Amino acid sequence: MSADVAAEPVTDVYDSSLAELFLAQVRRHADRPAIADADGQLSYAELGSLVERFARGLRHLGLPEGAVVGVAGGRGGDAVVAILGAACAGLTYVPLDPSLPADRLRRMLTDSGSTAVIRLPGATVSDVRSASSAKTVDGPVFEFADVLDAGRSGSNCPTPSATVPAYVMFTSGTTGRPKAVAIPQRGVARLSIDNGFADIEPADRVLHVSSLSFDVSVFEIWVTLLNGACLVPAASDVLLSAPALQALLTRERISVLLLTTSIFHNMAAARPELFAGLRYAITAGEALQAEAARRVLEHGRPAHLVNAYGLTEIACFSTAYEVTDVPPDAVSVPIGVPISDTTCYVVRPDDSLTADGEDGELCIGGGGGATGYLNAPEANSARFVSLPFGPGGQPVPVYRTGDIVRRRPDGVLEFVGRRDDQVKIRGFRVEPGETCAVLTSHPGVGDAAVVVRGEGGTRVLAAYVTTDGGSDARELLAFLRDRLPHYQVPATVTVLDRLPVTASGKLDRAALPSPTAPSSGGSGSVAETVAGVWASTLPAGQAEPDDDFFDGGGNSLLAVQLVAKVQEQLGIDDEHNYLLVTSLLNEPTMRAFTATVEDIRRAGTATRVGPVDRWRPDVEWDVPRVTHAGPEPNWRDPRQVFLTGATGFLGAHLLRELLDRTDARIHALVRGRDVALAQRRLADAQRRYGIHRPLPEHRVRPVLGDLTKPRLGMGEAEWEQEAADADVIHHCGAEVNFLYPYEKLRTANVFGTQEVLRLAARRAVPVHHVSTMSVVHGMGVAGVRLVTEDTPLDNVELLGMGYWESKWVAEEMVRAAAAAGLPAVIHRPHEISGHTEGFAWGSGVALCELFRLITELELAPDLDLALNLVPADYVAGAIVHLGLRQPAKGQTYHLVNPREALLGDMVDRLRVHGHRIRTVDYQSWTEAMLAYLADRPGHPFTPLTQLYTQRVTPDITIQEMSCTRISPKLDRSRLDADLAGSELVCPPVDRELLDGYVGYFHDSGFIPALERADHA
Repeated sequence: MSADVAAEPVTDVYDSSLAELFLAQVRRHADRPAIADADGQLSYAELGSLVERFARGLRHLGLPEGAVVGVAGGRGGDAVVAILGAACAGLTYVPLDPSLPADRLRRMLTDSGSTAVIRLPGATVSDVRSASSAKTVDGPVFEFADVLDAGRSGSNCPTPSATVPAYVMFTSGTTGRPKAVAIPQRGVARLSIDNGFADIEPADRVLHVSSLSFDVSVFEIWVTLLNGACLVPAASDVLLSAPALQALLTRERISVLLLTTSIFHNMAAARPELFAGLRYAITAGEALQAEAARRVLEHGRPAHLVNAYGLTEIACFSTAYEVTDVPPDAVSVPIGVPISDTTCYVVRPDDSLTADGEDGELCIGGGGGATGYLNAPEANSARFVSLPFGPGGQPVPVYRTGDIVRRRPDGVLEFVGRRDDQVKIRGFRVEPGETCAVLTSHPGVGDAAVVVRGEGGTRVLAAYVTTDGGSDARELLAFLRDRLPHYQVPATVTVLDRLPVTASGKLDRAALPSPTAPSSGGSGSVAETVAGVWASTLPAGQAEPDDDFFDGGGNSLLAVQLVAKVQEQLGIDDEHNYLLVTSLLNEPTMRAFTATVEDIRRAGTATRVGPVDRWRPDVEWDVPRVTHAGPEPNWRDPRQVFLTGATGFLGAHLLRELLDRTDARIHALVRGRDVALAQRRLADAQRRYGIHRPLPEHRVRPVLGDLTKPRLGMGEAEWEQEAADADVIHHCGAEVNFLYPYEKLRTANVFGTQEVLRLAARRAVPVHHVSTMSVVHGMGVAGVRLVTEDTPLDNVELLGMGYWESKWVAEEMVRAAAAAGLPAVIHRPHEISGHTEGFAWGSGVALCELFRLITELELAPDLDLALNLVPADYVAGAIVHLGLRQPAKGQTYHLVNPREALLGDMVDRLRVHGHRIRTVDYQSWTEAMLAYLADRPGHPFTPLTQLYTQRVTPDITIQEMSCTRISPKLDRSRLDADLAGSELVCPPVDRELLDGYVGYFHDSGFIPALERADHA
């Protein structure tokens, strides 16, 4: 019986070049979104224009068709432009991860035959630059922006040949040298179009979280853009936490998600419901656990759950299986049937085809595979072979995978195991031979063996060596980390007098001793458990108290695995998952992490997530010297205003107030690839927040930049010009994220504020810094009952949230600059609410989400939560008015509402508008909320649950800090005095205002309207 399985190709499409296929989508879907990332949204027409411009630049810079070019940097819109631009220029791209060791990068450039390297914005690629200067590589490093500039003019590149390889990827090699494989364009086309397992449509939004050097990124990018869908790049740290991923999927309306099997297993265990609502949930990389698939089907079934199988050599995926049910006795999930234009053969050791149900090696043929490794003839002869499976016994080229499978009578393939030592560790293909070869290159190593220990997601490498006596395990691990990617570094190195051998003289693997975990340096069951998990999780295999998790080879996936294992082994419930991950990010030493785990075990919650001084050292910074070089700023009648945060809720209103109250030209710092995109982001923000007057383009100048970068992302010349021109600076920009710890937010919110202050210091330009009233919450917890506008800040350790902590530190830096002579003002608004006329609110904020959840639950907490609402137009008007009338002398203003309400008042208004809501005690409401969200995956309130579960003291949750019994009284005497005589009056939080907001929620559909009970 024949044991081959094949899928029919779509020949006419697959013979086209990727450039043709992409540009066809540009013409077909010109106005549809192609990419939506942090820099904004690009339509297919806009992306197509950038891609063609980049392709012209590549050719203009002397890169001929057929050349191989490295692309160095991370995922995002710029990377997509570079990759597609290479395709349209008829070039082959090689993804280069700048975090790899320089020696590895040098070999990649050499083996791929790269003639140049493209450096993406934000990439730190000094190693790539030095690598590309090696004698074996003849080519420059081009900046991404320079290539775009070179392509500003000229005709588009002619239609490129479909015979040029699409890309080169690297996989481990048994010879000790990574193997390069060039994938044909046809392989990408058959992966993306009519592939037989994922019918991607223009309405789909596909999440892109894979590293460019991991071939899963090929699927994410090309399957999206060759089908007219929208690609949504995101930071990989979203995979740290199931709640964070679920919130992202909801916020970005993701419909297609691909996760490596290890991450899929983690998410299936932690929060299987997050997959519900997806059209396609695809997993690949290792054997899929039956229990993980079963949990997802039972608690979060997507429209299609797909288990995919593939290899780098055959363009990412070769087979796929749609999982619709998992039998109770199943221990694995099939890998399925071939995707389009792919043929699978199950072969005996004598190269004959197996019968159904018989184990054999999987060999893959078809149009999607490479023809061999580059510069690796011995590997080619073993892997890329011809077998007599064609008509009449004609030879057919195939790739021997080394994987053992069996074919069921229905044609479905089941994975059995590996033929050789090649394994996958955390989703990466690894051959221990490469690690062994590098290890034996150490002058102190006499002999070495590298073997695999563990199963599935716990699989690691273990190394055994004989040495000259002068080298120990720690030194050898450091040697390997300098030369290999983290996933190829062994978890342990064991030094032996000699390696055990069999009677025939071969290595006796069975006689190798079990590696001994390093000592924990701690005592007690918790410390020992953490140390054991720490050592078994990290590639470095070390568990010393002060070792850094990330220096030891840790990454986001391993952080999740570490936390999950500790929770499982110590019986810690999932409520503490976020705190444990946060602790590891905040202070990634085993000593600190163990202390947090012990806190949780003792008290049921973590009373600390890091040392109490983790914020205060940032307050001690190099305050810039304030000078008066150049003309004195005319802040009373400004001609030039520098504004940050103009695409945010308050920032959009500030921009409008500055335009209405001054004749100044507003220089708005905006992230974006070009000025046109930045202008569009500013205009979109105005419309989104209910401001429908068009922006006068002659008065709004976008400044391309980023709060997270030195000089705010500006070039030196532009930085100097802004410093020379500004009459006043309004700093409203910040990264707002309730999941991230302080350390993740400090770059934008703390270091970004430092850069703003440096910009102002040259000419003593007044700075109006927008903070938040939440910075005083810790004082309320500490028992302070009154906070005036002059009360010094304190108790940062009681804030309990990274965002508030970062704003606390930023305030302290502004005060230090003011003490050094810089004119500065701090504005602390309370809860910024919708405009007093249209009532349009940034309805994704935490308070609005609380209102919506209350209506869905039909339950409200009996909580004296203060509704101190200050409408956005009042806040923006007050800030601009004060900036034009009052000298900046280091003062603080409390932009609070003197006539606040309580949560119960809003609940009453919701009842009047027809919502049936019952009030229950806070604990009962919290339990009902958690139960409700557990059954409703993807709910936008999910990332906010920590406000109601995380405690800043044993008795007080984060949300309770805003309750009237805890929050201090907030004095606004200075604000009242300095606004006296103005037309600005803050409306009370009364029935009229609350009804206006309820009406906006109903009209916008944010909260579905119900029949009103009465009109009281």
